[in-house]
Amino acid sequence: MAGEISLFPETHQALVSGRELKLTPSEYNLLKTLMSHPNRIFSRNELINIVQGYDFEGYERTIDSHIKNLRKKLARHLPTQEVISTIYGVGYKFIPQPPE
Repeated sequence: MAGEISLFPETHQALVSGRELKLTPSEYNLLKTLMSHPNRIFSRNELINIVQGYDFEGYERTIDSHIKNLRKKLARHLPTQEVISTIYGVGYKFIPQPPE
């Protein structure tokens, strides 16, 4: 759990403030990875390897699409909070939310 976001690995379910967040498997794994190491910056390549697997032959920009979709879904529930930050030229990191 991080602030208002809760993950349930056994069911691949994500909740934001108690409301279900409908995520694709890639989005769920991306959020889980970022949340598991708050404030750690992950490169696109690292995230592709973790989320898609080492054999994935797609482009690093695939992660950008997943991040964009994930941010849009999170913003519906947390419109005033930045949850995933872009570190230009490096990658992405999860910003832990302070408890209310």
